[in-house]
Amino acid sequence: MKKQEKGFYLPLGRSRYLLSYSLLAHLLAVISIVLIAVSPAVKILFITGIFINQFLHIRRLGYIREYKKRPIALINAMNEYWQIGYADSSKTSDLLLESAWINRFAVIIHFKSFNKKRLSIVILKDSVEQKQFRQLRVRLRLAFFQQ
Repeated sequence: MKKQEKGFYLPLGRSRYLLSYSLLAHLLAVISIVLIAVSPAVKILFITGIFINQFLHIRRLGYIREYKKRPIALINAMNEYWQIGYADSSKTSDLLLESAWINRFAVIIHFKSFNKKRLSIVILKDSVEQKQFRQLRVRLRLAFFQQ
């Protein structure tokens, strides 16, 4: 008889590492634009675009107002199918685990829905509890080992 495996629920918080990385990447982009040889009007246009992009990214991360489509939970109720819960209490339909990149600092998971739409999620270790992050890493490794 096959052992029944219980479900997995991972609440996702906000990652300060991801926020720091985003700020650093946008800062480097602004510095690069300042150093290129183009007219000041073009520089101002590009820098304005970068600031707007940074604002939108910080908003999507949930630091400025609550973004309704921010992932707040990763759910694996059955062995094969996963769901992502969002801040507006909605969930994705069942997703198949396609691939994952696993590191001790971050996990990037790629899913595929039944209508062949791909969806990826990045989970950094500071956005979840340490024990649950370890459980996620083990669960993902086992999922690919059993295939």
